[in-house]
Amino acid sequence: MKKDHDIKHLSRRDALGRVAAGIGVLTLLNDGGVEAQQRPVAAPTKKGMVNTVLGPIPTAKLGLCLSHEHICTASAGIWQSWPQLMGGREAFIRQSVDLLKQAKDEGLSTFQDVGPIDLGRDVRLMEEISRKSGVQVIAATGHWLDPSRVMNARTVEELADFFQHEIEVGIDGTGIKAGVIKVANGGATINGFGERHVRAAARAAKATGIPITTHSPATRERTGEAQAAIFESEGLSPSRVCIGHSDNAPADYQLAIVKRGYFIGMDQFPTSLPPAPGAPAPAPPPAGQTPPLALTLDQRVAQIKALIDAGYAGQIMLSNDWSLAMPIQPTANDRFRRAQNPDGILLVIRKVIPRLKQMGVSDAAIHTMTVEAPRRFFEGA
Repeated sequence: MKKDHDIKHLSRRDALGRVAAGIGVLTLLNDGGVEAQQRPVAAPTKKGMVNTVLGPIPTAKLGLCLSHEHICTASAGIWQSWPQLMGGREAFIRQSVDLLKQAKDEGLSTFQDVGPIDLGRDVRLMEEISRKSGVQVIAATGHWLDPSRVMNARTVEELADFFQHEIEVGIDGTGIKAGVIKVANGGATINGFGERHVRAAARAAKATGIPITTHSPATRERTGEAQAAIFESEGLSPSRVCIGHSDNAPADYQLAIVKRGYFIGMDQFPTSLPPAPGAPAPAPPPAGQTPPLALTLDQRVAQIKALIDAGYAGQIMLSNDWSLAMPIQPTANDRFRRAQNPDGILLVIRKVIPRLKQMGVSDAAIHTMTVEAPRRFFEGA
């Protein structure tokens, strides 16, 4: 029989939660199995509600929602370690608030910031920008492509526990809860950390009711099909997942994804624009490979119209995958990025939607893709 002063065992979820909250380093003693320890957690988000950085809101209040965006694409902890980066945090907040106020004036209500922990997610910064701009922001748990050694060492169960903690309890020791799970893979074959990540996301989604959005290159790799196979092997309904980055993809790939019941993210329109004058040329493909597909804006819009005509408007979500700041790339490249897409986060509203209308897409179909599809995505349609 253990004495009162013995060190008690902690569950993996409890340990990860405390680490995520910055409480300190915990030593887990295991002399034959980790004992389960119950802890109170908040209930999963109620049906018809979605977590934003300012708290849960009814899905009916999402309004025009961009499904795949970023406030700042960076690295974990960079603002704390390098507070003067990009002119400083306060200057960046002011600039971002101004940009989002303009976007709100032009019709934007909500966007999903799909930058998880490893892409520099800073929920306090997101909270302040959302509050001051009036644009609703949904934060993500999950992971992007390149795991740190700590994350790479985690099991499926540990990753799922971490994602669930950020959904049910909060992020970085705050009460700000994730409203979407981000999954990222980069090839046609998924293995190692990538597979554990997809499986963990599926399990967290089933446990909490929170949907998943993906980074899924499709020009050659058709990554979404490999992700779908794993999601389905975990028993996750396709209606809980948006397969992202599908606008620069072959039409047969897009049709196969929606026929399986997935939402499809048409969400990288800036890559359809011609490069800015003087921009560095992209790296050539490896020997023996053809250059990646590079569909123009009109080609992408035409493929969207074909899906709408086939009856799939309710599974299409539009976005830009635009980052208000992107310090993960060289500073010198930023002026070319902005020159290529001077509309920034407003590209879908200013260019894509008008072009869809010119091609004969109805206002009702536009409303379905920008308002109704995101609402159904969060409701578990």
